[in-house]
Amino acid sequence: MAKSNVGKKPISEEEYTTNKVLTVFSICLLGVLVLMILQRLLDYGNTWATGMLVSKILLGIGVLGAICGVVLLVREISGKRSTARRILCGRNVLIASIVLVLAMAAIMYLGTGPIKLLYVVLPVLAVYYLVYHSYAREFFLIAVDTGVGVGMMWLIRRALDSASYGWMAYAVLGAAVVLTIVQLICVATLRRKSGKTASRGKKGSTQFSRNAYTMLTITPVLMAVLVAAVLFAPAHILIAMGVAAAYLFITAVYYTVKLM
Repeated sequence: MAKSNVGKKPISEEEYTTNKVLTVFSICLLGVLVLMILQRLLDYGNTWATGMLVSKILLGIGVLGAICGVVLLVREISGKRSTARRILCGRNVLIASIVLVLAMAAIMYLGTGPIKLLYVVLPVLAVYYLVYHSYAREFFLIAVDTGVGVGMMWLIRRALDSASYGWMAYAVLGAAVVLTIVQLICVATLRRKSGKTASRGKKGSTQFSRNAYTMLTITPVLMAVLVAAVLFAPAHILIAMGVAAAYLFITAVYYTVKLM
């Protein structure tokens, strides 16, 4: 009997995006579970040596993964390997390996402190990845602005509680102001270019919606104001974070309704 020459059906763009999001969520979940086990090993004296050994093994895996990622990336750049709708590509392997190396190096030199931070960072990265692929581009930027703002509020609070790093609180506020000014300039530039493109009868190149420029102007200003409020009224940090969370929730509901 003759064999069929019909090949496999190529994966669609929607399926590819779904697979990428599921892969990222699975890796982040696996990372959290590994970190939980590693923290339990490092928290007790009789298992501390085992925990350090596991950290070194994971560090070695990360280094080997980074080398493999570089090799794959070189092959892909040279055209010897296709990256079309391929999750296991050089860039992804290299990024995941670098994150693993940095995390294990921080744990080996600083102890279990970085593990608590990674408990938050890994799920947040997974959620941001989902938002990037599922929502409008401006909502992703709004979510990033809000996340950075909340992070700055937390840093200011920690700096003010420290006797030696109080100056860092003012440095964080300065960084918030600089980032706000840079984003406002970028938004104004994009709006001006979009207006010129529209006046010439050409389709705009940005993927922003009609109200995007207004939202991208309001969000950084609001976050900078909340960061300043935490600096000058640190006792109200929970209120400031609550306002930021409520703003993000309302915006998320708005963009979710637009997807329907």
